[in-house]
Amino acid sequence: MLGYNATTLQQVVVHNTTPDGDGAGIWQSGGGLNADSSGNVYYVSGNGTFDANTGGTGFGESFVKLGPLGQVLDYYTPSNQAALNAANFDLGSSGMMLLPDQPGAHPHLALGAGKNQTIHMVDRDNMGHYNPNNDNQIVQSLVNIFPNGTPEPGNYNSPVYFNGTVYFGPVNDALMAFRMNNGLLATVPSSESSEIYTYPGGAIAVSANGNNDGILWAVQRNGSVSPGGLRAYDARNLAVQLYNSDQAGSRDTLDVAAKFSVPLVANGKVFVGSMSQLTVYGLRP
Repeated sequence: MLGYNATTLQQVVVHNTTPDGDGAGIWQSGGGLNADSSGNVYYVSGNGTFDANTGGTGFGESFVKLGPLGQVLDYYTPSNQAALNAANFDLGSSGMMLLPDQPGAHPHLALGAGKNQTIHMVDRDNMGHYNPNNDNQIVQSLVNIFPNGTPEPGNYNSPVYFNGTVYFGPVNDALMAFRMNNGLLATVPSSESSEIYTYPGGAIAVSANGNNDGILWAVQRNGSVSPGGLRAYDARNLAVQLYNSDQAGSRDTLDVAAKFSVPLVANGKVFVGSMSQLTVYGLRP
């Protein structure tokens, strides 16, 4: 990770996830880094060397918190890190999300879910480091919540948040909404889409009018040859589909969808970058 002065563009931060090892890329399926109001930066790493628990510098398969100068302040690594690494089950196949302040004992939370099929939620003020026996040191784990997909299951798309609900688009599964209650995720979805999203799952974004009229947008990839699709759902109930790009014949058909291309909503339009073009959707005159 490289950091630059925004005024001079002089390099001021360099962070290597495994300076004395290998791997642990910050790929997150195209998801960006996160930052809090104090200037701390967060990421999730993929397969690679992990030896931070024994005084080393490797942070493979980990949630990592960096200070404004790029120094490691805290981290969390699952207890089965070695097994994940051996199976190519990148923890960092999806980006992390920092939640708005929550009620309860852990107001500052971050969560994410990768190929390991599990949602991990950690306290950003005390991320828990590494426990070889279990993951009880973190706030919550929803184990095997995203079991589908072969040969590599899980989740490749960064979650999104709206009005107390966290949304996921896992592999070979429905889009799912999980309500937050007193700083914890519900253990089962409050709603799901009827559509199943094949590899790499649904790339999702939320639009709304303040706290009202929430819409979950999702790009569906149908392989490397067939056209993809753009779908819109009522954020309150994902069983209610509001729109899809195939409902009007060929008028709105999307190009072959690009992996991990998240829809962008701005000024009443939805922008989707696909394999060969940029498609802009808007209200008809």
